Amino acid sequence: MKFNKLTSALMVFAAIGVAALPISSAFAAPDAAKIAERKARKSQAVGEKVGKAIAKAYELYNANQIAEAIALLEPIQPTSDFDKAFRARFLGSLYAEKNPGKAARFLEEAVKLDVLSFADHSAALKTLADITLMDKQYEKAIKLYKAWLDFTGELNPDVEMRIANCYYELKQFANIIPHADKAIAYFKEPKKAPFDMKYYAYYELKQNKKAIEVLETIVTLFPQEKMSWVSLGQFYAMDEQYDRALAIFNMAYKQGYLTKENEIKLLSQLYSNNNVPYKSAALLEKHMKAGLVKKDRANMLAIASSYNAARDFKKAAAYFGEIAQAEKDGDLYRRQGNALLLANQTDAAVNALLKALENGVKDKGKVHADLLVAYFDQGKLKEANRHAQLARDNGQAKFANGWSNIIRQRAEKKGISL
Repeated sequence: MKFNKLTSALMVFAAIGVAALPISSAFAAPDAAKIAERKARKSQAVGEKVGKAIAKAYELYNANQIAEAIALLEPIQPTSDFDKAFRARFLGSLYAEKNPGKAARFLEEAVKLDVLSFADHSAALKTLADITLMDKQYEKAIKLYKAWLDFTGELNPDVEMRIANCYYELKQFANIIPHADKAIAYFKEPKKAPFDMKYYAYYELKQNKKAIEVLETIVTLFPQEKMSWVSLGQFYAMDEQYDRALAIFNMAYKQGYLTKENEIKLLSQLYSNNNVPYKSAALLEKHMKAGLVKKDRANMLAIASSYNAARDFKKAAAYFGEIAQAEKDGDLYRRQGNALLLANQTDAAVNALLKALENGVKDKGKVHADLLVAYFDQGKLKEANRHAQLARDNGQAKFANGWSNIIRQRAEKKGISL
């Protein structure tokens, strides 16, 4: 039965001792008196001439005749500030889609005059900010969005996210964080985007522990997001919190989130780092046989080494031997022979160890030492004694001397002349 994702996430964090809770922030309330004053601004009426043109332009706009509406309004030259601002805002809205540059110029005129009603001035300022953002004028867009927030007093998470995005584009990562926090606080239901933005900021600032805190919250609130689990596990590993990294990656694996070779390899490595070598080997072996993990030297050697550490010497020997045979590698034949010896397969061990010598093994002393033990176990005392001498000559004197006495005593009991 598949785990309930949210319940599973919470269980994992309870198990590893992480308090992953939503981030809440308290922010200063806007100046209610000033906002009320702006909203109470008396509405004005446009002059008769401009009013008629505006009315006709609205008809054309509603009929989707945008060019005709623009052609009607542009030649008009209003005299009062209100008429100028009203015409400029309308033209700015008409140009917004097809000619953002012109739209911005008209909207800037309307905003600068500052005579429109609260709703109209707010709309002009917001549209101008959006156009400026689309034009990648990030610093200017930030100022306009902040002016809109100050003018309206709204607690608007989408605008806070746009400001955060501008700072990201400007690579001013520290400035992202307060606006991401405001977006988190203002959204009625948790949304992942501001948490992601905050995580990116901490990542770029190389504040890994802070990035981890944000990721812990993300996987708790949005447990269905695969990449957040993977990123959290990777950050734990970078921070050398291997037990937590393993817990997170193991849960992600059970949920089916680990679908790439590097993800499986990292989980395998985490098992190894946490002294669970058998699972490390078995996991890599399973996905190599399934085709997700490449059957190459590095992966096969990792499987062999992990099985060897887990004392499953037979499986370890099989992998060491396969690579050794393909590459004619004396050192891997030596490792195969040693694993076979530990698995009490002395005949196969002798065969592998002799191949190690044939294929240019680096540490001949260890090979002769293992051959000594293998031949002794087979009762071939003359061969054991010969390899004791060869081991002694190749840097294994202490080991060889100890065994020489044992070999001599056994030979005397059996009446064998060495």
